[in-house]
Amino acid sequence: MTALLRLEEARALLLEHAPPRRVERLALADALGLVLAEDMRAPEPLPPFPRSGMDGYAVRSQDTLGATREAPVTLPLVGVIPAGHPLEDELAPGTTVAIMTGGALPKGADAVIRLEEVRVTDEGVRIFRPVPPMENVAPIGEDVQEGQVVLTAGQLIRPQEINLLAALGIERVPVYARPRVGILSTGDELVGVGEVPGHGQIRNSNGPGMAALVRAAGGEPVMLGIARDVTDVIARALGQSEGCDLLITTGGVSVGQFDVVKEALAVLGAEQLFWRVSIKPGTPVCAGLLDGRLVIGLSGNPAAAITDFDLLVRPLLDHLLGRKRLGLREAEGILDQPVLKKVALTRFLRARAYNGPDGEIHLDTGMAQRAGVLSTMCAANAYAVIPGHCDPLPAGARVKVLLQDDADVYIPRPPSCTMRY
Repeated sequence: MTALLRLEEARALLLEHAPPRRVERLALADALGLVLAEDMRAPEPLPPFPRSGMDGYAVRSQDTLGATREAPVTLPLVGVIPAGHPLEDELAPGTTVAIMTGGALPKGADAVIRLEEVRVTDEGVRIFRPVPPMENVAPIGEDVQEGQVVLTAGQLIRPQEINLLAALGIERVPVYARPRVGILSTGDELVGVGEVPGHGQIRNSNGPGMAALVRAAGGEPVMLGIARDVTDVIARALGQSEGCDLLITTGGVSVGQFDVVKEALAVLGAEQLFWRVSIKPGTPVCAGLLDGRLVIGLSGNPAAAITDFDLLVRPLLDHLLGRKRLGLREAEGILDQPVLKKVALTRFLRARAYNGPDGEIHLDTGMAQRAGVLSTMCAANAYAVIPGHCDPLPAGARVKVLLQDDADVYIPRPPSCTMRY
């Protein structure tokens, strides 16, 4: 039997044979959460005109020289400038105009004094101190200069970046495209989600589940349906996956008589990269190259398939999307329950991570860990990583943790449940 591959080696092989990243120009609203593929330069300065940073009065600074509390300078008020309604005429010497925040500074004016600092009378606006040039004025290009690199390739597009690009009039941006991931569920026992299973049948949960995982990771799922456990049927389904960047199958990758995904790939002339990885759950995972595209065969057990996805597929999608971090965020956590078994494989125990009163991440692993148990995946938000061949670990031991949801650690400690390994 083929020797088990270490997880790090399997990841490296997938990244080595990853398809080229695709770049596409998307409308600004569609680029949220994606990564820039090119530097972005400002086509114009920001702001594009001198504007007021305050509600106040635009003045020529030289007209305020010598103003004091005892001997204020009074300037006649000649108008008002709301934002979006600039004054076309030059501000005459010895006069002032009311201006709102964001209003365009009129020609001739070079400063704005806050309305709280003046007194308006029938004679005009009384100013009690000299106003230095450019006070409360944002000059042209104060924020961004024309031609300046405002965002660099590899930068994640968040709402803040969209705001900046919109302010500069940039409507489409070059981003690393969402990978198109074909998803094929295999198994004679599978029926559609909306069907009533017959005796010995189950609903196809892996198909919708994998699609949701792909979408949540930033990819675009392409559903290839359900294929029976027949080599030619699976081969035909895989052959009808044009337009996909990579393919995922679930089921049919173990050692049983009807586990024929590897045979189907061989019929299609695929090059096998690996089969079976030294992890638990999800050991029987395989990968191959089919016409230059990666095909990753995941376990049919739902919890194992999800684990395989998180450990192997997610880092690949992160790479194709141009992200800096590949895979789940790593941290250190403290076990609430002991780990009593010593096994050769690296174990990824479902865990509920939470912040303890000591400020540390604690890990409640007291839930069913079998590969076919799906419900406890909903109770988990992390994996406690137990190295292969390590001695039994007591409660309180520190282990590496992979967080499935960065924000979901900050929760109260869940009720304890009976440990079932």
